[in-house]
Amino acid sequence: MKNILTCAVILVAALCLTSGVYAQNVVESYGDAGSIDWSAQVVRATGIAITGGVGGRPGQIRAAEMDALRQILATVKGMRLNSETTMENFMLSSDVVRTQVEGVVRNFRRVGDPVYMSNGDIEVTVEMALQGPGKIFDIAIPQPIGIPPTPISGTPSSTEVYSGLIVDARGLGVRPAIAPNIYSESGDEIFGSRYIDREWAIKHGMVSYAKDPAKARADERISPNPMFIKAMKASGPNRTDIIVSNQNALTLNKVTENLKFLQECRVILIVD
Repeated sequence: MKNILTCAVILVAALCLTSGVYAQNVVESYGDAGSIDWSAQVVRATGIAITGGVGGRPGQIRAAEMDALRQILATVKGMRLNSETTMENFMLSSDVVRTQVEGVVRNFRRVGDPVYMSNGDIEVTVEMALQGPGKIFDIAIPQPIGIPPTPISGTPSSTEVYSGLIVDARGLGVRPAIAPNIYSESGDEIFGSRYIDREWAIKHGMVSYAKDPAKARADERISPNPMFIKAMKASGPNRTDIIVSNQNALTLNKVTENLKFLQECRVILIVD
């Protein structure tokens, strides 16, 4: 009895710890069985197979995996590509893109062991990374045009050199996307896919999303000396783009070293 209670306590503690870590990430649910972890840059889905069918238990597990594959594809389609387009619309624009995405989604991996339900059903959880060559980011992030942002006139309040950018966009209804933009309140583009280092963006994502400012400051993506600014509002039909003050935009735009870290996508967006 004592051993059973000890095991139960350990299990509960482990579940709480996992839930706590997971709760710190920016996670969106899609339908009943899919989700995207924008912080970890991973898509997850759960597939279910009812009892019976051909092939016994192995066949049932395979059926659950196929259901999870459908859930992952549906989740990817629901992702916002930018302020105006979803991945589903992007896929509809080209048979080549659709084929690429459907091929990538098949390269999921199973997470943990199958769960055997009391009614005989089997549940399988799978996940797929978004970043890396040949993955979703590689398909979706556009080729940069290589033209740096237009210089903004004025005198910056600081000429300090920063190593990255943290934008606090909490309370503004900002939604995560694969390729968000940052603009000044005058409409100047400060950060976007037009002049990024695409290879870096494919490997790490154009931006990282976080909930906790302290955790964001400690992220090696933007350390050791990030610039921390407050966003003014969300922009675009999908509410994925961010508006910052003209003064903050000027500070970022006027220092060459700052433009370099923007090109390298050393940006973290803090959202609700």
